[in-house]
Amino acid sequence: MPVWDLTFFYNSPHDERINKDLEEGLNRAKQLRQKYYNKLSDPNLSSSQLKNFFVECEELFTKVGLTIQYASLSYASDTSNELYQKLAAICDDYESKIEMELSFWKPSILKQSNTNLEEFMESEELKQYKHVIENLIKSKKHVLSADAEKVLAAMYPSSRGGFQDLYERLTSSYTFEIEIDGMIKTFTEPQMRSLRMHQDKDVRRRAMKILFDRYEQDQLVIEKTFNSIVKNYDTESSLRNFQEPISMRNLENEVDDNIVKTVIEVTTDNTPLVHRYYNWKTKKMGIPLTLADIYAPLEKEKKEYSFEEAKNLVLEAYYHFDKEFGEIVDSFFTEKRIDSDIRKGKRGGAFTSYVVPNKKPFILMNFTGNMNDVMTLAHELGHGIHGVLASKQNVWNYHPPLVMAEVASVFGEMLVMDAVLPTLSEEERIAFIASKIEDTFATMFRQNMFARFEISSHKMISDNGSATWKELSNLYSQELKIMFGDSVIIPDEYHFEWSSISHMFHTPFYVYAYNFANLLVLALYEQYKQEGRSFVPKYKELLSSGANDSPDRLLKKVGIDINQKAFWKRGFEFIEREFLNKLD
Repeated sequence: MPVWDLTFFYNSPHDERINKDLEEGLNRAKQLRQKYYNKLSDPNLSSSQLKNFFVECEELFTKVGLTIQYASLSYASDTSNELYQKLAAICDDYESKIEMELSFWKPSILKQSNTNLEEFMESEELKQYKHVIENLIKSKKHVLSADAEKVLAAMYPSSRGGFQDLYERLTSSYTFEIEIDGMIKTFTEPQMRSLRMHQDKDVRRRAMKILFDRYEQDQLVIEKTFNSIVKNYDTESSLRNFQEPISMRNLENEVDDNIVKTVIEVTTDNTPLVHRYYNWKTKKMGIPLTLADIYAPLEKEKKEYSFEEAKNLVLEAYYHFDKEFGEIVDSFFTEKRIDSDIRKGKRGGAFTSYVVPNKKPFILMNFTGNMNDVMTLAHELGHGIHGVLASKQNVWNYHPPLVMAEVASVFGEMLVMDAVLPTLSEEERIAFIASKIEDTFATMFRQNMFARFEISSHKMISDNGSATWKELSNLYSQELKIMFGDSVIIPDEYHFEWSSISHMFHTPFYVYAYNFANLLVLALYEQYKQEGRSFVPKYKELLSSGANDSPDRLLKKVGIDINQKAFWKRGFEFIEREFLNKLD
């Protein structure tokens, strides 16, 4: 199993350059504050002076960003390692101090008259930063004073950030004992979750009960952690004059509140598709299904893949789509930028890390050998392609908002699905389509359920001052019933599942972006099937654009209008036509 090579950044966590680079970054941040604090608010500020500020910040972000990325990757590889914990804490401290020093820039620029701001936005000299300035103008009523911004930046590590770190350390330390084939085995959380695909229903159900019971044991800590994160996030959104807490994330994602509400409503309206599928699967398997069985394999023998087999499948699919895509994917393997090994202390789940536009993203995943892991590899490599192609942008325009960040990853899964289907027998084809439906439901309906839970739980905590473990679990139970109806049995321990959804702790209101992106991808992929090779350059341009324009304008260039409710309905029509109808 490949393990990444982080010597790309530094020789080791003991490398003297780490502290040197952090200290140099902090000193440069202080110099920028001293140099530009008054200058940015000066009515006589010129376009060239503002450009110099952006450029100097880019140099700082690039320098310190790689150091912080190294610490983050090291810590994710083994959250129990005290050296990595210390390194991550040091970097968090420096990052906070740097953000404190630079917290002045938005309030300072926004002291400029509207006329000046409009002129900066249209300036030829600042054309690379046009969208940065446009977003700044949109955020004007939500930006606080320089002093208030400094306080928020200073307090983050010991408030919301501190609780997020506590949750990650706690849950990453979990190990689970389970008896399989007469032997007691000790598993990590990713290994436990992979047992949802086990052939034996008893193993599946015991695994999920053991998993969620472990979270329940820490209910006091997790309840307090969630409440604290929610209250801190919601207080900040209120201070920033947002109508609702989710609106703060929506502004960051550059999507209108009404569009997000529409996506959530349309998805909820289409939950009968979930009920239809699981009623079909119940008949197919011949047993009453519980939530622990929703990913149970239909094949008599579970098909497993070595990492090498998964690698070759994914490489072939990406090369078939486009040679440059294939070469980018290949570089992740040859340059050792993937860590797929499973070990105690390693962060669960999967992610792709790209901080600055240097064409060198890194991928973490936990490969257990099932088809879901093959798709996860395709998914994360899609993120990696996005990070590489968008490297033509500057730091300010590099990271796409969350609603666009998941497009390349889900598109990659579709490419691999198309590559795999022709190689399968009829029985395998049905099983694979079913697996893809389940994966799609997990990315759309399930994430939509999480989003609804987040909105409701934030309101509950806001209205009542806090929410107990039982109240939050009851709230989650209601959402489970909406998504699944009577199509599956909901075991009691699943009421605690919300506590294991890390995104709701790490990045409040992140989850709707998965559903948003999946619906976008269904439209994009349908377009690709219709247009063939002529679609590829347009798609590459979309990914290469990074965040240099708003999502709605970037998508209009490829013929998609996200402001139309009818557009969002098309995705569910695609699922019914291309997936569900092929099972009957």
